[in-house]
Amino acid sequence: MGYTGYTDMIYRIGFLIQNEIDNKNHASGITAFIGDIPEEKMHSFVELLHENRQKPILVTGTGFCAPLQEFMVRKLLVLGYCAIGSNSYEVYESGALNAGLVIAISKSGKTDTILKPVQDSFAQHRSIIAFVGADNSPIARCADPAFVLLDDKMLDDRNLTANYFYARVLITFEYLMDLVLEKDEHPNGKEGQ
Repeated sequence: MGYTGYTDMIYRIGFLIQNEIDNKNHASGITAFIGDIPEEKMHSFVELLHENRQKPILVTGTGFCAPLQEFMVRKLLVLGYCAIGSNSYEVYESGALNAGLVIAISKSGKTDTILKPVQDSFAQHRSIIAFVGADNSPIARCADPAFVLLDDKMLDDRNLTANYFYARVLITFEYLMDLVLEKDEHPNGKEGQ
């Protein structure tokens, strides 16, 4: 059955059951989850983008998250940010680029090639924003804010079935960037000034 033993089977079946409950609770629509994101996390995202307007922003994501990484980099670039997509450990270890912010994308929240740059950034006191599918994952624990988005198929690590986690990341990022643009247009929160 593909399990390493009885304990592994029970552990994974527990995940599947919880995942099904989460799926049913979030079935109202793909954008309904945005209302579940705490306002302080959205505010933190906006503030971190503004604080790092003049510094390089590193974006890391691999595998199925690589297209999201590329999208985020392009979006930030067209909005005037200095964004660099990189998974190279050396960039994060050395701090040579003097980046103030790292954006990490990982469905599992523990992908080694993303976790190491995040941990290096955490050790160097860089701000970290994460988009993950697992709440108590190592990447989520290093980030503030961590946007934990529903992973429809937690155990499908090869992405053989439909999974809207990636769409949720994209929609959430676009929504958050809209908030950033609103603050750019109205820095004091007052329209027309």
